[in-house]
Amino acid sequence: MTVKAVVYHGPGDLRVENIDAPILNEGDALLEVSYCGLCGTDVKTYRRGHHMFTPPCILGHEVVGKIAEIAGKSERSDIAVGDLVAVAPYVPCYGCAYCRKGREELCVNKGWIEGAFAEYVRIPAEVISKGTFHVSSAENLKLGCLSEPLACCVNAVEDSHVGLGDTVMIIGAGPMGLLMLELCKTVGVSKILVSEPNDFRRKKASERGGVVLDPAEAGVDVSAWAKEQSDGVGADVVFVCVGTVDAVNSALGCVRKGGTVNIFGGLPGGSSLSIDPHILHYDEVILTGSFGFTPLQFHTALTMLTCGTIDAGSIITHEFDIDEAKEAFDMASSGEALKILLKVGCNA
Repeated sequence: MTVKAVVYHGPGDLRVENIDAPILNEGDALLEVSYCGLCGTDVKTYRRGHHMFTPPCILGHEVVGKIAEIAGKSERSDIAVGDLVAVAPYVPCYGCAYCRKGREELCVNKGWIEGAFAEYVRIPAEVISKGTFHVSSAENLKLGCLSEPLACCVNAVEDSHVGLGDTVMIIGAGPMGLLMLELCKTVGVSKILVSEPNDFRRKKASERGGVVLDPAEAGVDVSAWAKEQSDGVGADVVFVCVGTVDAVNSALGCVRKGGTVNIFGGLPGGSSLSIDPHILHYDEVILTGSFGFTPLQFHTALTMLTCGTIDAGSIITHEFDIDEAKEAFDMASSGEALKILLKVGCNA
């Protein structure tokens, strides 16, 4: 049997091709893909390549769908053929030094799914066991695609100890920045400042309750603005949701003494920061980063999305059929969209 898939052949080169159906091992499952979201890493890879993805290969990991087949005996008696599920793209081993320290997102022996921009994808037995969760209804499948990106936000908010009454600043109002905004609202922060040069995205942040600023406007001093909006002291936590050194430097000027700057967006390889050590020593600013998520955080994100705790549906702005994959990636590169989904299966 052959299945349709979006194959990445190099920067700017995506082709919809027929490939061999996945071969299952004992305990694996075959997922009939309903939707798969485009993430920032997918778009970066399409535009300029990525060291983790050697072409030809299939991208995509924000996936939901229906269990079509289970090979042999599964470790999960609660998952059966026909179930609608959201699938974490990776799971920890629970045995390495990092897992034993409770830092499962840093696991060095992760089990991964294969690329999910395809009609069917193999879900390895360990991912079925640790990282596959029921979606309550077909109506919630689209929201389930946001589980992975929101789980990353959950990890960052927990790492940064965002608390009741805090002033939070978010630099960058793309899909991740807006999910971070919504999550911080549920934590009970008092104010969310958002710095975003794109008019479309800045408007979306404002509609969601953010106090917004265009950092590209002539004469704007982002640091002075952040302090003005926070009783003269700066934000308690600043999330840098774009991958530039300039954004990190801006964040260090916007955080209060004793506050936290979280580098949430990945910076290009070879980037370097020059930091005044007085900021870390005398002002006791914490500079940290957050990457990935744990299975518990993935399940938390899925639950918050499908129960309506997080108002995230309008973050999905576009849907494309799998045959329109190149158009979807071009739209994602334009800055005029938020989250884009590829609609793949007949149960979508």
